[in-house]
Amino acid sequence: MTVPDDPGANGGDAQGAANGSVDDTPGATGAAAPSLRRELGLFEVVVYGVGLILGAGIYAILGAAAGVAGESVPLAFLLAAVVASFTGLSYAELSSRFPRGEGDYVYVREAFDSKRLAEVVAVLRVFVGVVSTAAVAIAFAGYLSGFASVSTAAAALVLVLIASAVNYWGIDLSAKLNIVFTAAEIAGLAVVIWVGTGTWDGVDVFALPSGGLGIVEATFLVFFAYLGFGSIVTVAEETEDPTRTVPRAVVLAIVVTTVLYVMVAFSAVGLVDPTVLGASGSPLALVAEAGGGAAVGSLVGAIALTSTANTVLILLVSTSRLTYGVSKSEYRSFPTVFSRIHPKRRTPHLAIALVAALAVPFVLLDDLVVVAGLANASLLLVFVAVNGALVRLRFEAPEDRDGFTAPLTVGRVSLTAVLGVLTSVGLLVFYLASLA
Repeated sequence: MTVPDDPGANGGDAQGAANGSVDDTPGATGAAAPSLRRELGLFEVVVYGVGLILGAGIYAILGAAAGVAGESVPLAFLLAAVVASFTGLSYAELSSRFPRGEGDYVYVREAFDSKRLAEVVAVLRVFVGVVSTAAVAIAFAGYLSGFASVSTAAAALVLVLIASAVNYWGIDLSAKLNIVFTAAEIAGLAVVIWVGTGTWDGVDVFALPSGGLGIVEATFLVFFAYLGFGSIVTVAEETEDPTRTVPRAVVLAIVVTTVLYVMVAFSAVGLVDPTVLGASGSPLALVAEAGGGAAVGSLVGAIALTSTANTVLILLVSTSRLTYGVSKSEYRSFPTVFSRIHPKRRTPHLAIALVAALAVPFVLLDDLVVVAGLANASLLLVFVAVNGALVRLRFEAPEDRDGFTAPLTVGRVSLTAVLGVLTSVGLLVFYLASLA
């Protein structure tokens, strides 16, 4: 079974999709609906992924993870990176086979020839997007409270509305803001790394204050820090040469963020007692203040605001693009009204409005750990399906491997995809057991 081509998404012909060009003229090729613009190169897509991953991770979830894992929190980040890498390689190969903005939906539908299963995965992915948006918006409000007395829910809601307006304005503006904000994010992390490097040798990453279960719990928590890599594929239809660009961007984004995560985690627990970090609403600002004084702490706190705001923006971008893609008339899985593109802004404006509205109830929960846990559990279910899709496609369509191929292959079996299934199921079982 093959998902039909979408002329609107791919510029009107197969050749346009192959060379990464799209006719930007509304109504070109005789179609009534305008198409998305291909304006993103490798640099922009890598920065998009890095920005999405960083804001959701270190700036939002470090404190909670440190409270559970203690000095072993760098180990938790490393373990989570290993788990994420297995699935990341599956996304890289699948995005090379199917460079479509619908991402997970297309992969599962192609592999299992099941529209219903693909729809379940699409719903889960949208749920992950809106819940993650809420979690990071709550983290933004936590950092903002360090500068002003504000209502967490109100501040988070305002951020979602502003980011949605930018998302509506256009992918080009979103990409440019993302580059600026991601540079600021990395600068803030560089400051934390710099002020804490002298403390690394005193960190005992194998201390495991809560034992083996504690490190597993922390790994589950910080897995939230890697959720962004799966969303990189949703901008495939706005990316030049997506068959080559998107797989490379997925791999590079995971590598860059893992290096930064581990170094920052070392500095954090080297400078501040992990239990104090766990109780802080602005953990990185606290670390920076401990290592460099109040002025440095305020600087990193301000950067954390831009980081979390940036992550909210690109979560909204990726989730609205997925909603738009699955709403296309060729699929009819979501109401087709959400596949409409604004004639002037060339963005899926109704999908953008829907995603923003869905995020509101989770913002009102106002509990970062609970909301992040919901996002993680849903995402792990998606990852099981995506890895399973690659395992099946290796047997059903082995000839479709002209682009990126995940390493560690035995015959037609992708060992990384199998490990992706096993590790995702393992973390999910742990989460469900912790709720019992």
